[in-house]
Amino acid sequence: MSKQFEAVTIPKWGIEMTHGRIVEWRCAEGAIVAAGDELVDIETDKIVNSFEARESGTLVRILVPEGEELAVGTLIGVIALADYSPSDLDQFISAQTTSTSSQESTSIDAHSDSGEGAAAQPSSSNEVKISPALLRKLSKAGISPEVVTASGPNGRILKEDVDRAIEQGAHSDTSHGERHALNASQKKVASALSEAQSTVPIYHVRRQLRVGRALAQMKEQLSNGSGVLTALLVNAVARALDKHPTLNTQFEMDALKPVGALNVAVAVARDDGAVAAPVLTNIDQLSIVEMAEGLASLVARARAGRSVAGDVQPAAIAISNLGMYGVDDFTAMVTPPQVMVLSVGRLSVQPSWDAQTQTFVPEEQVTVTLGSDHRVVNGAQAAEFLQSLAAVIEGAE
Repeated sequence: MSKQFEAVTIPKWGIEMTHGRIVEWRCAEGAIVAAGDELVDIETDKIVNSFEARESGTLVRILVPEGEELAVGTLIGVIALADYSPSDLDQFISAQTTSTSSQESTSIDAHSDSGEGAAAQPSSSNEVKISPALLRKLSKAGISPEVVTASGPNGRILKEDVDRAIEQGAHSDTSHGERHALNASQKKVASALSEAQSTVPIYHVRRQLRVGRALAQMKEQLSNGSGVLTALLVNAVARALDKHPTLNTQFEMDALKPVGALNVAVAVARDDGAVAAPVLTNIDQLSIVEMAEGLASLVARARAGRSVAGDVQPAAIAISNLGMYGVDDFTAMVTPPQVMVLSVGRLSVQPSWDAQTQTFVPEEQVTVTLGSDHRVVNGAQAAEFLQSLAAVIEGAE
């Protein structure tokens, strides 16, 4: 018998990947797809990738809505490769969800006379026929599947039935607010920072940087005036890092791993509430214009949750700029395996002593705070790094 269906599942794109979140379905139910067509965008803890159809056919069922996060291997859709009947499709979905969701304590439709599920539970006219993904969606909404009106074949609850039930119950009880699960990136950041807070000896040193002249020079070179301060600091941090190669390292598994290239991570607040830290690489090989354009593209992709594999690279230091929100200064967390983070406050005009004229003159300044992992960077090294950063920006080097 020829193959009728192709299962669309959460892929495993890396050895550490355990879950994926559906970001966007590129095709609708009923769409004809060819092998290699992009079916669905899936977010891991680092990036968003498009999952491609392995075979040509028709996308006959989407089982998981956008926004859901599931384990690797979970069935999320079905492609029909040949003619089929509704019962054929139901049997295929039931078999797939039973084999890939053995730990799910759900009641799944079993049309076959054999198999563990059918043997364990006698058939009943009151049996709830629903996929594990839709059952989880109902559970999050606090709705029992028994109260959902099924419109699918043989009494199966479909996605539109679940959506209708949730919409009808959305306003029934809003006094306690809504619960929103963390997405993959938020979980990754929460785990890493919680571990860092409790295990990494982080300390901070602070310094004022006079950036007026450097900003003016950079604005002359760049046509786009937005993000100039961040671009200035990314370039200056890379140059300072070049002067302190022993600090250009990561701390992994109680060992130091040199980064090698002059890479700098940039903290970005994503549109979905998560925080990303994509990395601009090989900055010493870029002109100022190339660096600024690369940085702008990097930030735009991260903000939209569209970072690519090339944005996830090793870096010893990250820059976190909250100055545009009016923050004077703050202390960001070092995110392992990185060993430093530079927190940047707002740009302001402050009096600065001019030794040549023996007077105070107004000058644009920012307060930067360097957070360091004391296992790798000692206090003197942190102070010397800030000294080199100031020298680069203020034109002494």
